Amino acid sequence: MLYLVLLGCPPPSPQPAYICKADANWVSSPTQPSDVGEEESFCDFYQFGWQWFLAQTSPSKDDSDERVFEMHRAFHPKESNQCDMEIQLGREHNIKVLAPRINKSDLEIKQADQHALYDQNGNILYYNIWYSSEMCKATDNFVAGTLEIKASWIVLKKKKSNFFTIQTSDNQYLGLVGLHMAIWTPKHHEMLWYTWEHKTNAPLCDGSSKIQEYNFSSKSVAKCLAEKKDCTKYNINIPEDFSGEPPYKAMPNEVCRMFENGNQKEDALNGNNNPLNKQVIQDLNDQLVGEKGIISQLPNNDPMKVWANYHMIGGIWTKNGKPSGTSPVPYKDGTGDKDSPQRGSLELTNMSMETFEQGKESFVPNCFGCHHYTEEKPLEVSHIFKYLH
Repeated sequence: MLYLVLLGCPPPSPQPAYICKADANWVSSPTQPSDVGEEESFCDFYQFGWQWFLAQTSPSKDDSDERVFEMHRAFHPKESNQCDMEIQLGREHNIKVLAPRINKSDLEIKQADQHALYDQNGNILYYNIWYSSEMCKATDNFVAGTLEIKASWIVLKKKKSNFFTIQTSDNQYLGLVGLHMAIWTPKHHEMLWYTWEHKTNAPLCDGSSKIQEYNFSSKSVAKCLAEKKDCTKYNINIPEDFSGEPPYKAMPNEVCRMFENGNQKEDALNGNNNPLNKQVIQDLNDQLVGEKGIISQLPNNDPMKVWANYHMIGGIWTKNGKPSGTSPVPYKDGTGDKDSPQRGSLELTNMSMETFEQGKESFVPNCFGCHHYTEEKPLEVSHIFKYLH
């Protein structure tokens, strides 16, 4: 080091002290571990989630634009006994079952609270779901390899390099803005729930985000939040209440994220270490999709480079795979379950899927708010399973 200084060379920049490490092999040679690490630390869970994400978003073939997750069975809204249906895989078929949020049925083609979401161009979002063939093998419980993926898409005026895009039969481009993954493992029958989003979906409500126009928030709102002004005139995080089915076009919503990485700043009522959970998520995001991240440094012609525009928001599971119980997040009366086994991002929401369910007033503060897991009825943790058999 002294030698470099004497030569007039600046010393190298110190490397960040990450407490949870990413591996370049996750991108170049992706694999899906069968379960989380033995210690079951926060790092173990998020390394597991990222490895599955990168394996599922890799090209399905060397010469294909389609990704692995697109080659699972697609969920068909309004259809029963789907495991008995003819298997049709691939993007062309998936596009046929894309559904906007205009149907008030109980099928999983909508946001958690059934409200429609409109992007900054006033277009309604589209959603679809895939499930692994292992779901068709379940009888009393799921089996290893069981996976559900839910995606959300916005309408694009043209194909953009900073979005993973698909093209519909009428030549309309759709850009991916959200991706949920629910993974069953031998140790975690409650499933491990993770979510990723496009980096430009929405700013943080505390005003710390960059001032720009987001997918679901205008530059005016981002500026108002950053300046700590009264922004009530923008109706932030308030859905439009339509009579009847929501239209395909409407006034854009204004959205901000209340909880970065799905955590309050202080420890949760049940002892979940929120600051540590957040740090691990951000460590891996920085190493993988940060400015100098592994994926960000890939050449532009690498099919994995597009994922530099996305980041993990968080994940949630239960300690030792226990029943999900009730949420430790405070309810309207200020109470919560201090014995809840839930761990990870306890207020996990995806801005494109649970947009209007954030904070203490929410009846579904995280994934387990809807996807309850019990040992007596383990299959009911999945909302689509009843339509498969």
